[in-house]
Amino acid sequence: MNKFWVVCKQVIRKNIKSPTYIVLLLMPVLLLGFMVGVAAIKNHTSETPQIAIVSNNTTFRNALLKSNSKDYTIKRSVDTSKKAEKALSQETLDGYLTITLTGKQVRAVYKSRTNGNTLDTTSLKSSLNSLKMQQTATRLGLSPTQLTELFTPASFKTQSVSYSNGKEKTQKNNQQDINSLLAMVVTILIYIFMVSYASLIAQEVATEKGSRIMEILVSSVAPQVQFFAKVTGMFALILLQVIITAICGFLGMKYLSGNVQFLKDLDLSQIQPKILIILGLFFILGITLYTILAAGLGALVSRADQVSQAVSPLTMIGLVAYGASFVAMNSNTFLIKLGSFIPFVSQSIMPVRYAVGNASTADAIISLIILAVAIILVTWFTTRLYANHVLDYSDKKIWKRIFKRN
Repeated sequence: MNKFWVVCKQVIRKNIKSPTYIVLLLMPVLLLGFMVGVAAIKNHTSETPQIAIVSNNTTFRNALLKSNSKDYTIKRSVDTSKKAEKALSQETLDGYLTITLTGKQVRAVYKSRTNGNTLDTTSLKSSLNSLKMQQTATRLGLSPTQLTELFTPASFKTQSVSYSNGKEKTQKNNQQDINSLLAMVVTILIYIFMVSYASLIAQEVATEKGSRIMEILVSSVAPQVQFFAKVTGMFALILLQVIITAICGFLGMKYLSGNVQFLKDLDLSQIQPKILIILGLFFILGITLYTILAAGLGALVSRADQVSQAVSPLTMIGLVAYGASFVAMNSNTFLIKLGSFIPFVSQSIMPVRYAVGNASTADAIISLIILAVAIILVTWFTTRLYANHVLDYSDKKIWKRIFKRN
Protein backbone atom coordinates (compact mmCIF):
# COMPACT_ATOMS: atom_id res chain seq x y z
CA MET A 1 0.00 0.00 0.00
CA ASN A 2 2.95 2.31 0.69
CA LYS A 3 4.18 1.86 -2.90
CA PHE A 4 0.67 2.68 -4.15
CA TRP A 5 0.69 6.06 -2.40
CA VAL A 6 4.26 6.81 -3.52
CA VAL A 7 3.24 6.41 -7.18
CA CYS A 8 -0.02 8.31 -6.58
CA LYS A 9 1.78 11.27 -5.01
CA GLN A 10 4.37 11.27 -7.78
CA VAL A 11 1.62 11.55 -10.42
CA ILE A 12 0.03 14.46 -8.55
CA ARG A 13 3.33 16.33 -8.01
CA LYS A 14 4.43 15.87 -11.61
CA ASN A 15 1.20 16.92 -13.29
CA ILE A 16 0.17 19.73 -10.96
CA LYS A 17 3.28 21.64 -12.09
CA SER A 18 2.83 20.92 -15.79
CA PRO A 19 1.75 23.79 -18.11
CA THR A 20 -1.11 21.66 -19.50
CA TYR A 21 -2.68 21.11 -16.10
CA ILE A 22 -2.12 24.72 -15.01
CA VAL A 23 -3.99 25.89 -18.12
CA LEU A 24 -6.83 23.45 -17.36
CA LEU A 25 -6.93 24.64 -13.77
CA LEU A 26 -7.00 28.33 -14.72
CA MET A 27 -9.51 27.92 -17.53
CA PRO A 28 -12.66 28.38 -15.38
CA VAL A 29 -11.01 31.32 -13.58
CA LEU A 30 -10.15 33.01 -16.89
CA LEU A 31 -13.63 32.25 -18.27
CA LEU A 32 -15.24 33.74 -15.16
CA GLY A 33 -13.08 36.85 -15.45
CA PHE A 34 -13.97 37.22 -19.12
CA MET A 35 -17.72 36.87 -18.51
CA VAL A 36 -17.65 39.28 -15.56
CA GLY A 37 -15.65 41.75 -17.65
CA VAL A 38 -18.10 41.56 -20.56
CA ALA A 39 -21.06 42.03 -18.21
CA ALA A 40 -19.36 44.98 -16.50
CA ILE A 41 -18.54 46.65 -19.84
CA LYS A 42 -22.09 46.10 -21.05
CA ASN A 43 -23.57 47.59 -17.87
CA HIS A 44 -21.20 50.55 -18.09
CA THR A 45 -21.91 51.29 -21.74
CA SER A 46 -25.66 50.53 -21.67
CA GLU A 47 -26.76 53.76 -19.98
CA THR A 48 -30.41 54.78 -19.96
CA PRO A 49 -31.14 56.65 -23.22
CA GLN A 50 -32.14 60.31 -22.85
CA ILE A 51 -34.82 61.39 -25.28
CA ALA A 52 -37.11 64.32 -25.99
CA ILE A 53 -40.73 64.44 -27.12
CA VAL A 54 -41.98 66.99 -29.63
CA SER A 55 -45.62 67.29 -30.63
CA ASN A 56 -48.07 69.69 -32.29
CA ASN A 57 -50.56 68.79 -29.54
CA THR A 58 -49.53 70.04 -26.08
CA THR A 59 -52.14 67.94 -24.23
CA PHE A 60 -50.98 64.74 -25.90
CA ARG A 61 -47.31 65.58 -25.20
CA ASN A 62 -47.97 66.36 -21.53
CA ALA A 63 -49.84 63.09 -21.09
CA LEU A 64 -46.90 61.20 -22.58
CA LEU A 65 -44.45 63.07 -20.32
CA LYS A 66 -46.32 61.73 -17.27
CA SER A 67 -45.78 58.12 -18.33
CA ASN A 68 -42.95 56.49 -16.37
CA SER A 69 -40.47 54.05 -17.84
CA LYS A 70 -37.12 52.66 -16.71
CA ASP A 71 -36.12 52.21 -20.36
CA TYR A 72 -35.59 55.92 -21.03
CA THR A 73 -35.60 59.40 -19.47
CA ILE A 74 -37.33 62.39 -21.05
CA LYS A 75 -35.68 65.82 -21.24
CA ARG A 76 -38.74 68.00 -20.67
CA SER A 77 -37.10 71.32 -21.60
CA VAL A 78 -36.67 70.21 -25.22
CA ASP A 79 -40.12 70.79 -26.71
CA THR A 80 -39.48 71.86 -30.30
CA SER A 81 -37.87 70.21 -33.31
CA LYS A 82 -35.24 72.99 -33.49
CA LYS A 83 -34.17 72.43 -29.86
CA ALA A 84 -34.22 68.65 -30.36
CA GLU A 85 -32.02 68.82 -33.47
CA LYS A 86 -29.53 71.09 -31.67
CA ALA A 87 -29.37 68.80 -28.63
CA LEU A 88 -28.98 65.76 -30.90
CA SER A 89 -26.10 67.37 -32.80
CA GLN A 90 -24.42 68.32 -29.50
CA GLU A 91 -24.88 64.71 -28.32
CA THR A 92 -26.83 65.69 -25.22
CA LEU A 93 -29.76 63.63 -26.52
CA ASP A 94 -29.79 60.06 -27.80
CA GLY A 95 -32.92 60.65 -29.84
CA TYR A 96 -36.27 62.42 -29.97
CA LEU A 97 -39.84 61.45 -30.79
CA THR A 98 -41.95 63.64 -33.05
CA ILE A 99 -45.72 63.12 -32.66
CA THR A 100 -48.08 64.69 -35.21
CA LEU A 101 -51.84 64.67 -34.69
CA THR A 102 -53.94 65.25 -37.80
CA GLY A 103 -57.64 64.78 -37.19
CA LYS A 104 -58.11 61.24 -35.95
CA GLN A 105 -54.65 60.12 -37.05
CA VAL A 106 -51.56 59.97 -34.82
CA ARG A 107 -48.18 59.66 -36.53
CA ALA A 108 -44.93 59.20 -34.59
CA VAL A 109 -41.32 59.22 -35.82
CA TYR A 110 -38.32 58.45 -33.58
CA LYS A 111 -34.99 59.93 -34.71
CA SER A 112 -31.80 58.73 -33.02
CA ARG A 113 -28.02 59.14 -33.16
CA THR A 114 -26.05 56.20 -34.52
CA ASN A 115 -23.46 56.63 -31.73
CA GLY A 116 -26.04 57.15 -28.99
CA ASN A 117 -27.44 54.72 -26.44
CA THR A 118 -29.85 52.29 -28.08
CA LEU A 119 -33.52 52.64 -27.11
CA ASP A 120 -35.88 49.69 -26.91
CA THR A 121 -38.95 51.41 -28.34
CA THR A 122 -41.40 48.76 -27.04
CA SER A 123 -42.23 50.71 -23.87
CA LEU A 124 -42.51 53.98 -25.80
CA LYS A 125 -44.85 52.42 -28.35
CA SER A 126 -46.98 50.96 -25.55
CA SER A 127 -47.39 54.38 -23.88
CA LEU A 128 -48.20 55.99 -27.22
CA ASN A 129 -50.80 53.37 -28.13
CA SER A 130 -52.38 53.62 -24.67
CA LEU A 131 -52.79 57.40 -25.07
CA LYS A 132 -54.19 56.94 -28.56
CA MET A 133 -56.79 54.49 -27.23
CA GLN A 134 -57.73 56.87 -24.40
CA GLN A 135 -58.14 59.71 -26.89
CA THR A 136 -60.34 57.54 -29.10
CA ALA A 137 -62.41 56.37 -26.11
CA THR A 138 -62.97 59.99 -24.97
CA ARG A 139 -64.03 61.03 -28.46
CA LEU A 140 -66.48 58.12 -28.62
CA GLY A 141 -67.93 59.08 -25.23
CA LEU A 142 -67.00 55.92 -23.35
CA SER A 143 -67.49 55.94 -19.57
CA PRO A 144 -64.56 55.27 -17.17
CA THR A 145 -66.01 51.78 -16.52
CA GLN A 146 -66.17 51.03 -20.21
CA LEU A 147 -62.66 52.43 -20.63
CA THR A 148 -61.38 50.10 -17.89
CA GLU A 149 -63.03 47.12 -19.56
CA LEU A 150 -61.49 48.14 -22.86
CA PHE A 151 -57.98 48.22 -21.41
CA THR A 152 -58.29 45.04 -19.32
CA PRO A 153 -56.07 42.42 -21.02
CA ALA A 154 -57.04 38.80 -21.49
CA SER A 155 -55.90 36.42 -18.77
CA PHE A 156 -53.00 34.34 -20.06
CA LYS A 157 -50.65 31.98 -18.25
CA THR A 158 -48.29 29.17 -19.17
CA GLN A 159 -48.01 25.76 -17.57
CA SER A 160 -45.18 23.25 -18.04
CA VAL A 161 -45.89 19.54 -17.73
CA SER A 162 -43.85 16.38 -18.13
CA TYR A 163 -44.98 12.77 -18.51
CA SER A 164 -43.62 9.78 -16.64
CA ASN A 165 -45.06 6.36 -17.49
CA GLY A 166 -48.00 8.08 -19.13
CA LYS A 167 -48.83 10.18 -16.04
CA GLU A 168 -48.86 13.94 -16.22
CA LYS A 169 -46.64 15.85 -13.80
CA THR A 170 -46.90 19.61 -13.45
CA GLN A 171 -43.65 21.58 -13.38
CA LYS A 172 -43.02 25.08 -12.17
CA ASN A 173 -42.55 27.86 -14.71
CA ASN A 174 -39.04 27.92 -16.20
CA GLN A 175 -38.38 24.48 -14.71
CA GLN A 176 -37.75 23.08 -18.19
CA ASP A 177 -35.33 25.91 -19.02
CA ILE A 178 -33.41 25.41 -15.77
CA ASN A 179 -33.19 21.63 -16.23
CA SER A 180 -32.06 22.01 -19.84
CA LEU A 181 -29.45 24.60 -18.86
CA LEU A 182 -28.08 22.33 -16.13
CA ALA A 183 -27.94 19.34 -18.49
CA MET A 184 -26.06 21.27 -21.18
CA VAL A 185 -23.57 22.69 -18.64
CA VAL A 186 -22.90 19.19 -17.30
CA THR A 187 -22.60 17.77 -20.84
CA ILE A 188 -20.08 20.45 -21.83
CA LEU A 189 -18.06 19.86 -18.65
CA ILE A 190 -18.13 16.09 -19.21
CA TYR A 191 -16.71 16.54 -22.72
CA ILE A 192 -14.00 18.98 -21.61
CA PHE A 193 -12.93 16.83 -18.65
CA MET A 194 -13.06 13.58 -20.64
CA VAL A 195 -10.92 14.82 -23.51
CA SER A 196 -8.49 16.74 -21.30
CA TYR A 197 -7.82 14.07 -18.69
CA ALA A 198 -7.90 11.15 -21.11
CA SER A 199 -5.02 12.79 -22.97
CA LEU A 200 -3.29 13.76 -19.72
CA ILE A 201 -3.22 10.28 -18.19
CA ALA A 202 -2.30 8.62 -21.50
CA GLN A 203 0.55 11.11 -21.82
CA GLU A 204 1.64 10.33 -18.24
CA VAL A 205 1.93 6.62 -18.97
CA ALA A 206 3.49 7.07 -22.41
CA THR A 207 6.14 9.53 -21.16
CA GLU A 208 7.40 7.12 -18.51
CA LYS A 209 7.33 4.25 -20.95
CA GLY A 210 9.16 6.19 -23.66
CA SER A 211 11.88 7.33 -21.27
CA ARG A 212 12.38 3.71 -20.05
CA ILE A 213 11.61 4.77 -16.46
CA MET A 214 8.79 2.26 -16.58
CA GLU A 215 11.30 -0.62 -16.56
CA ILE A 216 12.63 0.58 -13.21
CA LEU A 217 9.15 1.11 -11.80
CA VAL A 218 7.93 -2.32 -12.84
CA SER A 219 10.88 -3.96 -11.09
CA SER A 220 9.75 -2.50 -7.75
CA VAL A 221 6.00 -1.90 -8.16
CA ALA A 222 3.54 -4.34 -9.74
CA PRO A 223 1.89 -3.04 -12.94
CA GLN A 224 -1.58 -3.39 -11.44
CA VAL A 225 -0.57 -1.28 -8.42
CA GLN A 226 0.96 1.31 -10.74
CA PHE A 227 -2.19 1.41 -12.83
CA PHE A 228 -4.58 2.07 -9.96
CA ALA A 229 -2.15 4.51 -8.31
CA LYS A 230 -1.89 6.56 -11.49
CA VAL A 231 -5.67 6.57 -11.96
CA THR A 232 -6.17 7.59 -8.32
CA GLY A 233 -3.63 10.41 -8.67
CA MET A 234 -5.37 11.63 -11.79
CA PHE A 235 -8.74 11.62 -10.02
CA ALA A 236 -7.21 13.74 -7.26
CA LEU A 237 -6.24 16.29 -9.93
CA ILE A 238 -9.73 16.08 -11.43
CA LEU A 239 -11.26 16.67 -7.99
CA LEU A 240 -9.14 19.79 -7.52
CA GLN A 241 -10.34 21.20 -10.83
CA VAL A 242 -13.96 20.29 -10.04
CA ILE A 243 -13.70 22.25 -6.78
CA ILE A 244 -12.20 25.30 -8.52
CA THR A 245 -14.79 25.07 -11.33
CA ALA A 246 -17.62 24.81 -8.78
CA ILE A 247 -16.35 27.86 -6.88
CA CYS A 248 -16.05 29.87 -10.11
CA GLY A 249 -19.51 28.69 -11.18
CA PHE A 250 -21.03 29.74 -7.86
CA LEU A 251 -19.36 33.17 -7.92
CA GLY A 252 -20.27 33.59 -11.58
CA MET A 253 -23.94 32.77 -11.03
CA LYS A 254 -24.06 35.08 -8.01
CA TYR A 255 -22.71 38.01 -10.03
CA LEU A 256 -24.14 37.31 -13.49
CA SER A 257 -27.65 36.45 -12.26
CA GLY A 258 -28.09 40.14 -11.44
CA ASN A 259 -26.43 41.42 -14.61
CA VAL A 260 -27.46 39.08 -17.43
CA GLN A 261 -31.10 39.24 -18.52
CA PHE A 262 -31.31 35.53 -19.42
CA LEU A 263 -30.23 34.51 -15.92
CA LYS A 264 -32.46 37.16 -14.32
CA ASP A 265 -35.48 35.42 -15.85
CA LEU A 266 -34.53 32.04 -14.34
CA ASP A 267 -35.64 31.18 -10.83
CA LEU A 268 -32.64 29.17 -9.63
CA SER A 269 -34.51 28.24 -6.45
CA GLN A 270 -36.46 25.79 -8.62
CA ILE A 271 -33.39 23.59 -9.13
CA GLN A 272 -34.36 20.08 -8.02
CA PRO A 273 -31.88 18.12 -5.84
CA LYS A 274 -32.82 14.91 -7.68
CA ILE A 275 -31.70 16.18 -11.07
CA LEU A 276 -28.46 17.53 -9.57
CA ILE A 277 -27.67 14.09 -8.12
CA ILE A 278 -28.41 12.26 -11.37
CA LEU A 279 -26.44 14.73 -13.51
CA GLY A 280 -23.57 14.58 -11.01
CA LEU A 281 -23.48 10.77 -11.20
CA PHE A 282 -23.33 10.84 -15.00
CA PHE A 283 -20.50 13.39 -14.74
CA ILE A 284 -18.49 11.19 -12.35
CA LEU A 285 -19.08 7.87 -14.15
CA GLY A 286 -18.53 9.33 -17.63
CA ILE A 287 -15.15 10.81 -16.70
CA THR A 288 -14.18 7.64 -14.81
CA LEU A 289 -14.91 5.44 -17.84
CA TYR A 290 -12.84 7.53 -20.25
CA THR A 291 -9.96 8.11 -17.83
CA ILE A 292 -9.52 4.43 -17.00
CA LEU A 293 -9.58 3.37 -20.64
CA ALA A 294 -7.17 6.16 -21.64
CA ALA A 295 -4.66 4.93 -19.02
CA GLY A 296 -4.66 1.53 -20.67
CA LEU A 297 -4.34 3.01 -24.17
CA GLY A 298 -1.30 4.97 -23.01
CA ALA A 299 0.44 1.65 -22.31
CA LEU A 300 0.05 0.61 -25.96
CA VAL A 301 2.31 3.34 -27.34
CA SER A 302 6.08 3.12 -27.52
CA ARG A 303 6.71 6.86 -27.52
CA ALA A 304 4.96 9.94 -26.14
CA ASP A 305 4.34 11.32 -29.65
CA GLN A 306 2.01 8.37 -30.35
CA VAL A 307 -0.45 9.33 -27.61
CA SER A 308 -2.78 11.32 -29.89
CA GLN A 309 -2.97 8.32 -32.23
CA ALA A 310 -3.90 6.02 -29.36
CA VAL A 311 -6.59 8.19 -27.77
CA SER A 312 -8.02 9.71 -30.99
CA PRO A 313 -10.77 7.03 -31.34
CA LEU A 314 -11.78 7.67 -27.73
CA THR A 315 -11.81 11.42 -28.38
CA MET A 316 -13.93 10.93 -31.51
CA ILE A 317 -16.49 8.88 -29.59
CA GLY A 318 -16.65 11.63 -26.96
CA LEU A 319 -17.17 14.22 -29.70
CA VAL A 320 -19.99 12.18 -31.27
CA ALA A 321 -21.65 11.86 -27.84
CA TYR A 322 -21.26 15.61 -27.28
CA GLY A 323 -22.88 16.40 -30.65
CA ALA A 324 -25.68 13.90 -30.02
CA SER A 325 -26.52 15.66 -26.74
CA PHE A 326 -27.53 18.77 -28.70
CA VAL A 327 -29.71 16.65 -31.00
CA ALA A 328 -31.36 15.13 -27.91
CA MET A 329 -32.50 18.61 -26.84
CA ASN A 330 -35.15 18.63 -29.59
CA SER A 331 -35.36 15.03 -30.70
CA ASN A 332 -36.33 11.71 -29.14
CA THR A 333 -35.76 9.32 -32.03
CA PHE A 334 -34.96 5.63 -31.65
CA LEU A 335 -31.22 6.23 -32.11
CA ILE A 336 -31.21 8.91 -29.39
CA LYS A 337 -33.12 6.58 -27.04
CA LEU A 338 -30.74 3.73 -27.80
CA GLY A 339 -27.65 5.92 -27.41
CA SER A 340 -28.79 7.05 -23.96
CA PHE A 341 -28.25 3.47 -22.69
CA ILE A 342 -24.96 2.70 -24.48
CA PRO A 343 -21.77 3.33 -22.46
CA PHE A 344 -19.32 5.92 -23.86
CA VAL A 345 -22.20 8.01 -25.25
CA SER A 346 -24.92 7.63 -22.60
CA GLN A 347 -23.12 9.98 -20.19
CA SER A 348 -23.85 12.86 -22.60
CA ILE A 349 -27.23 11.88 -24.07
CA MET A 350 -29.18 10.59 -21.06
CA PRO A 351 -28.71 13.74 -18.89
CA VAL A 352 -30.26 15.84 -21.67
CA ARG A 353 -33.13 13.40 -22.28
CA TYR A 354 -33.83 13.28 -18.55
CA ALA A 355 -33.68 17.06 -18.18
CA VAL A 356 -36.12 17.80 -21.02
CA GLY A 357 -38.56 15.15 -19.80
CA ASN A 358 -37.98 12.55 -22.54
CA ALA A 359 -36.66 9.99 -20.06
CA SER A 360 -37.97 8.94 -16.66
CA THR A 361 -35.98 8.61 -13.44
CA ALA A 362 -36.09 4.83 -13.90
CA ASP A 363 -34.53 5.20 -17.36
CA ALA A 364 -31.75 7.38 -15.92
CA ILE A 365 -31.04 4.86 -13.13
CA ILE A 366 -30.91 1.95 -15.61
CA SER A 367 -28.48 3.94 -17.77
CA LEU A 368 -26.33 4.67 -14.70
CA ILE A 369 -26.26 0.98 -13.75
CA ILE A 370 -25.21 -0.02 -17.27
CA LEU A 371 -22.52 2.66 -17.17
CA ALA A 372 -21.26 1.40 -13.80
CA VAL A 373 -21.12 -2.20 -15.09
CA ALA A 374 -19.22 -0.95 -18.16
CA ILE A 375 -16.67 0.74 -15.87
CA ILE A 376 -16.11 -2.53 -13.99
CA LEU A 377 -15.58 -4.47 -17.24
CA VAL A 378 -13.37 -1.76 -18.75
CA THR A 379 -11.30 -1.64 -15.53
CA TRP A 380 -10.77 -5.41 -15.67
CA PHE A 381 -9.82 -5.28 -19.36
CA THR A 382 -7.64 -2.16 -19.06
CA THR A 383 -5.73 -3.50 -16.04
CA ARG A 384 -4.72 -6.55 -18.08
CA LEU A 385 -3.96 -4.36 -21.09
CA TYR A 386 -1.69 -2.17 -18.98
CA ALA A 387 0.12 -5.10 -17.35
CA ASN A 388 0.71 -6.89 -20.67
CA HIS A 389 1.87 -3.92 -22.69
CA VAL A 390 3.55 -1.55 -20.25
CA LEU A 391 6.95 -3.00 -21.29
CA ASP A 392 5.93 -3.76 -24.89
CA TYR A 393 8.02 -1.68 -27.31
CA SER A 394 6.87 -3.47 -30.44
CA ASP A 395 6.80 -1.56 -33.73
CA LYS A 396 3.48 -3.10 -34.71
CA LYS A 397 0.53 -0.77 -35.15
CA ILE A 398 -1.12 0.21 -31.87
CA TRP A 399 -4.53 -1.26 -32.60
CA LYS A 400 -3.06 -4.57 -33.75
CA ARG A 401 -1.56 -5.01 -30.28
CA ILE A 402 -4.67 -4.26 -28.26
CA PHE A 403 -5.87 -7.87 -28.03
CA LYS A 404 -2.42 -9.40 -27.91
CA ARG A 405 -2.09 -11.58 -24.78
CA ASN A 406 -5.36 -10.11 -23.35
